[in-house]
Amino acid sequence: MRRAGFVTIAAAVLLVVGATAALAGQINGVGHTPLNAALGFNAKSDLSGELNYNSDPNGPNAGFNAHCSGYTFYNVRTSSDGYPAVNVRANCTDQDGVTVHLRANFVDRGEPGTNDSVCMQWFYSPGVVFIWDHGTILNGNIQFHGQDGVWMADV
Repeated sequence: MRRAGFVTIAAAVLLVVGATAALAGQINGVGHTPLNAALGFNAKSDLSGELNYNSDPNGPNAGFNAHCSGYTFYNVRTSSDGYPAVNVRANCTDQDGVTVHLRANFVDRGEPGTNDSVCMQWFYSPGVVFIWDHGTILNGNIQFHGQDGVWMADV
């Protein structure tokens, strides 16, 4: 009798874990930002993922590079024009090993990615944004994978 109870509980736990994984979403992308920084990232609803941002070596922010391992915030919403958008926040490390903070919004406007957009704010202390990189992504693609890999507007 005890064994049957344990098996039932274990099965229920596996179903909950499986259902949670099915509901988990993620967004990922590569390309160049409007300020021509090289960008590559993946962000998951469980706050895991990576982001690399390398400024244009000939641009106004030359020399700034950042790497993020994990996120502190992940929120899915719908953009004002009806596409899946994800807001993230992260504490990252710049090229000198100094902590830098990121607030970003990524919008997936479908394939082939020519209308996808980013809005990224980099800051060392709250309220003091030193890079605001926003607009349509260049030479790249952002892809949102929602519940079961499908954005709700697609069903």
